[in-house]
Amino acid sequence: MLDVFKLPSMKTKKPKTKFRISSTSNFIKAALLLPLPATVMAAGLSPNSETKELSGVTVSAQALGDETISASMGVVVSEQLEQRPVSRAGELLETVPGLIVTQHSGEGKANQYFLRGFNLDHGTDMATFIDGMPVNNRTHGHGQGYTDINFIIPEMIESLNYKKGPFFGLEGDFANAGVARLHTKSSMDHSLFKVALGEFGYQRSLIASGGDNWVGALDYSQYDGPWQEEQELEKTSFFAKRTVGNAVNGAAISVMGYENDWTATDQLPQRYVDAGGDRYDSLDNDAGGETHRYSLNVQGWKDVAGKPLNASAYVIDYGLKLYANHTYALDTVNGDEMHQQDERIISGGAVDYLFLENGSGNWTIGVDIRHDDIKDVGLSGTNERQVRERVIRHSVDETSLGLALIHDYQWSESFVTQWAMRWDYIQADVKNKLTGETSDKSDQIVSPKFNARYKVTNDTYVFANYGFGYHSNDARGFAEGNVDDNEQKANVFARSEGADLGIQSQLTEELQASLSLWWLTLESELIFVGDDGTTEASEKSERLGAEASVFWQPTNWLILDSDLAFTRARLVPDEGAQQHIPGAIERVFSLGVTVHDAGQWDAGLRLRHFGEFALNEDNSERADAVTMVNAQVGYDVTPKLNLSMDLINLTNEEGNDITYLYESQMEGEAAPVEDEHFHPIEPRMVRVSMSLKF
Repeated sequence: MLDVFKLPSMKTKKPKTKFRISSTSNFIKAALLLPLPATVMAAGLSPNSETKELSGVTVSAQALGDETISASMGVVVSEQLEQRPVSRAGELLETVPGLIVTQHSGEGKANQYFLRGFNLDHGTDMATFIDGMPVNNRTHGHGQGYTDINFIIPEMIESLNYKKGPFFGLEGDFANAGVARLHTKSSMDHSLFKVALGEFGYQRSLIASGGDNWVGALDYSQYDGPWQEEQELEKTSFFAKRTVGNAVNGAAISVMGYENDWTATDQLPQRYVDAGGDRYDSLDNDAGGETHRYSLNVQGWKDVAGKPLNASAYVIDYGLKLYANHTYALDTVNGDEMHQQDERIISGGAVDYLFLENGSGNWTIGVDIRHDDIKDVGLSGTNERQVRERVIRHSVDETSLGLALIHDYQWSESFVTQWAMRWDYIQADVKNKLTGETSDKSDQIVSPKFNARYKVTNDTYVFANYGFGYHSNDARGFAEGNVDDNEQKANVFARSEGADLGIQSQLTEELQASLSLWWLTLESELIFVGDDGTTEASEKSERLGAEASVFWQPTNWLILDSDLAFTRARLVPDEGAQQHIPGAIERVFSLGVTVHDAGQWDAGLRLRHFGEFALNEDNSERADAVTMVNAQVGYDVTPKLNLSMDLINLTNEEGNDITYLYESQMEGEAAPVEDEHFHPIEPRMVRVSMSLKF
């Protein structure tokens, strides 16, 4: 089927290393509902998979032809990831063109994401998966769709494929601005020991090993950061995976674990710095938290009567205790420190099957199911991390079921279409643990989608995409509502509608370029609220944009890539003129230079620029643009010993990771003050590492 990834045909220069990327679809019914032996997985090569060599990489995908169905989708492989200088695991997602990853608190908290004019907060309108397991958390204690990928061990990621827009049949909740699917390695041909040291107390050690059908890794890091209140981060991650069978019939089982404990500095008011305060200071030294994530994942792929069946099942144990203070002392007696907690077990999975081939077309069905057993989610007022007052406290059982039917048809050698119809159902039972009251609600939504591809020449393709998607809302809002304020309950779903026109072309043997024009509406925008550190539903939104990408490999050892994105984002209230969307970045630019296989040397340089954006609806207050440069250089002392150095924020840019505009009140102030609140980017720092293969 076409709802996978594959780049248009690219001529390559003497590929040296080949990585096999398996097209990952959706995953099996919850572990409770499916017998695992016959149906396990979503990431494997099907019988009609094709293999194409691309810039030294083997890309494999199940498809009617050997191209994608949108100019806004693609794949990034481990070779590119390994030579990309990053300061945090979340920045791996910046390989998605136009995506910016920042942080507005400590490194144990989920990142802040920006894509297609969305301040995605922590992931509300971008779906993220690893080996088919969802990372987004519904009805979360800090924000809807909360996406924390700090558990990832970067060296264990084999590939990442991305799709932008709500056009893809197998993608459901949160897949509006985009989808990122990470895939872990299944094998290693050596063992690896890696140690890294850096400024501000940075330490990291990694040991990994594997064989033809297994891999395992243990990762530990510490980091204090440049903050006046040391971060004292301690993070431990482990990963193990065992694969059996072959590319046609096989299975894999994997386990992941992650724990993190940290102290954080939340955003500061600009007036504090203007009065002489340090940009890296904190107004509440209790900010920070602890989190964990453990998972068991079973995947399988099977040839059933000559047609591919992919399935998976997973169970995840997740928890977060987060302490924050965004407004300081609006409560002049107790202060504004708060505690947000979330404890849950997530189980589920999916299955997809190409069940019918008819002439030049085929039919695929996909089913996915997920259950969140949220034992404790809420908000408390605290002092010195001790609970003073329980403000909100619930337990929630939330279950979703999705069904997708997809039809691909090859009208001619040049023209292919894909129709998809997706049906989603969500049921939530909510118990207020403070009052004992219970409530429940369910709803369903149907999302039609259409994609078309036309081959203009052997090297140029044009694409048209149109479809509907959604993000779910917090179950406490749509099931319980806010009866005290006489507000109506929220809708279960916030629908999106979008369109995309794009072109991809292999301009020369060395040069590939793509361009897309897109449009996206969302019936209810989520806006950050400073006084409780969460988001609330706002008016309908509309976004228009253009994106361009260039990939150039002038020699065997040099790769240059660049992405440019422009967005116009507006709120569309029922009455009155359109308004700016606070936090919607209007311009993103990135430039990468990669040197590889240059004798004993390799290097990477990455420039990223995100432009100014509105801080309020009338655009009277705006955040400044920020440009950062990271660099990396490595040297192979021997074939097994490598030394490398990362230069983070090479130009020592003094900018902000995030900027908000809201009211706060510092101690000693007589009344609340509306002000810019920011979290600074970290200053220039050097990190060195040694990697030993054995």
